[in-house]
Amino acid sequence: MKNIRVQDSFIKVGNSLGESPLWDQQTQKLLWVDINHGVIHNLNPRNKQLKSYNVGNKIGSIALYEDESLLLATDTGFSNWNKTTGLEAEFLPVFNSGDPVMFNDGKVDANGNFWIGTKGPRGKSALYMLDPAGTLELKIPDLTISNGLDWSPDLKTFYHTDSGDQAIYRYDFDVNTNSLSNKNVFFKPKTGTPDGLTVDIEGNLWVAIWDGYKVVQLNQDGEVLTEIHLPVPRPTSVALGGSNMRTLFITSATDGIDVLDLFDQPMSGDLFAVNVKTPGRPPNRLKLNM
Repeated sequence: MKNIRVQDSFIKVGNSLGESPLWDQQTQKLLWVDINHGVIHNLNPRNKQLKSYNVGNKIGSIALYEDESLLLATDTGFSNWNKTTGLEAEFLPVFNSGDPVMFNDGKVDANGNFWIGTKGPRGKSALYMLDPAGTLELKIPDLTISNGLDWSPDLKTFYHTDSGDQAIYRYDFDVNTNSLSNKNVFFKPKTGTPDGLTVDIEGNLWVAIWDGYKVVQLNQDGEVLTEIHLPVPRPTSVALGGSNMRTLFITSATDGIDVLDLFDQPMSGDLFAVNVKTPGRPPNRLKLNM
């Protein structure tokens, strides 16, 4: 097993709950959100120029349209956003403000559907799929914290995290029908909780381990190939990007960490970056017509 130790953050942002990192291949920039503060970050990693936009709502995750505008899954539903016009009116309300359930991590599949989970009380959350017509379909019920998700390069396998179970599950996936079957446990860490994840071109998973001070690389059998040790306890999610798709960007959080502990963990909430050997895949873009 390979070990990598990271000493410094790539850029200091101090996010409360940094999440949903997304590499925009067209602009060569990294996007991510601070869920709790309702902020979208846009970073040029070549010169570390960072632009941040406060949208006024909590944001669970984001997805890219072809024109670089974004779909936002917020605490209450779905809205479109771009840096010129800002946040548009919610086109699909799902929850009421103040509900104990809100949208969380999400990702676009090869067919242009947006798969998006929720977090809330145990058994009250779920994973949904928003199709190009704007129909929201329930995919996996009875979850607690629907988190990281992605597909194998051959599109035959779907990986999905329920952080409430501290587990990543593996499903057979039918790309023609968007259906899931044959659920089984793929990975449970010895310490910490799996959070956001991404799959590289060889089918390996890169997984942020919340309360684990690390990111792990897993092969398709769930064996740990690499551990990236971080100076923060709560890495939240990962995305492969950069000019050669070999930079692993890692978001993190201060959320839930005692103020006194933050003195010993001053890089909590920052963005980290590690060069890795195996490249990732550019994210799929939405085909939603809303």
